[in-house]
This record gives sequence, C-alpha cells and structure tokens, in this order.
Amino acid sequence: MTAIDSKRKKQERIQEVQELIGKFGKNFLTKDLTNYCYKIWEELGRKRTIDITRGQKEIWASAVVLVIARLNFLFDKKNNKNYISMDSVYEYYGTKRGSVGLRAAEIEKACKISIGHEGLCSESISDELTFVELPNGMVLTKAMAKKAGII
Repeated sequence: MTAIDSKRKKQERIQEVQELIGKFGKNFLTKDLTNYCYKIWEELGRKRTIDITRGQKEIWASAVVLVIARLNFLFDKKNNKNYISMDSVYEYYGTKRGSVGLRAAEIEKACKISIGHEGLCSESISDELTFVELPNGMVLTKAMAKKAGII
C-alpha cells in the first residue's frame, strides 16, 4: 500500500467514525459531550503511534464514546441527568464489552487521558478533580481556589 492510499484510507476511517459518533450523540448525548468525542477522535487521527484504520469502525466509535462517558460520569445513574448505560453503547454499535474496553484503554493511553482531563469533560468536573498548589504550599482543588477568588 502506498503512502497516498494509506492517507486516503485513514481519512475515510476518520469520516466514518465521526458519522457514527454524531448519530449516537444526536440520540444520547448533549452537544458538548458529542464535541468532546469529536475532539478525542480528531486527536487520534493525528497520532502516528496508533493505527485507526485497523479494527471495526463501530468498535472505535464505541470506545471513544466510552472514554467520554467515563470522564463525565455518564454511567452514574444517581448523579447525572445525562445518564446512559454501558450496555446501551454496546447495543447501539453492536459491539462487545471486551473489545471496546481494550480499545478505550488504548485511546486513554495514546492520548494520555486522565480523570478530570481538561477539554474532555465539563468544567465543573475538571475543576473538582484538578489540584493547584498555592505559593505557600497549600493544595486545593481548582474549584475551591476559584470559589475563594485565588484563581
């Protein structure tokens, strides 16, 4: 396969998965959550260490949604108005838990995603899970520092 064919195949895959994410987002996610999914997918498309043309497009889309859902606590019924179940993600895409879980872990590792990752979850979640150290050595959550007027 030539470099041009490889690049074309990658662009086709990027488009296919974006469409799958968009359809799921329209049915189950808010616009912000869908945009977070697009953001991860675009970042993955730029990575050279991960081959997005391998594997099923449904598994990629499902894994991206899973990563965003975990970061935004969408699987928590009690504390989330945007609740979705993991099974609804797997059923929608016709994927299996094991395959999607492995791919999601691969995505998190490749993109260096951690809980509270800024730009991939709501600001309130990110602020509650991000710590700042003050000049005096005291450590606070970003939310506490904002509330106190420090940031």
